[in-house]
Amino acid sequence: MKKIAIISLASGFFAFAIFNSALAQVNPNPNNITIANPGVGYTNISDFINAAVRLAFIIALIAVLVMLVWGAIQWIFSGGEKEAVAAARGRIINALIGLAILAVAFAIVSLAGSFLGLDILKPGGFNIPSPDFPTPPLK
Repeated sequence: MKKIAIISLASGFFAFAIFNSALAQVNPNPNNITIANPGVGYTNISDFINAAVRLAFIIALIAVLVMLVWGAIQWIFSGGEKEAVAAARGRIINALIGLAILAVAFAIVSLAGSFLGLDILKPGGFNIPSPDFPTPPLK
């Protein structure tokens, strides 16, 4: 009974100690709230396209690596069965074909960028001109 009382008092003490730490986070001026980074930071469509192309290449490369590892693990755990080894070999070959397609796509994008004077894979490497609309006169 004495142990239960000591444990209850100690847990109650620590519970109140934890609650007081929440008071340290009070905002002194709740009406002046600023958001550090409210958007994604793209100011024009070319930055968005650039980020999308780079993200697509990164996702494709990760998918190729996952398929290679999956095929290798499938090969290791095949246990010598011909069907399982053939499935693992097919998965690895398909991943390598995907890697070759990814390399060719990267080369085409880089080559097209060098011919056009653009660098699509570098942030700010190309700009899509936006129309200049005249500002309406003030009345």
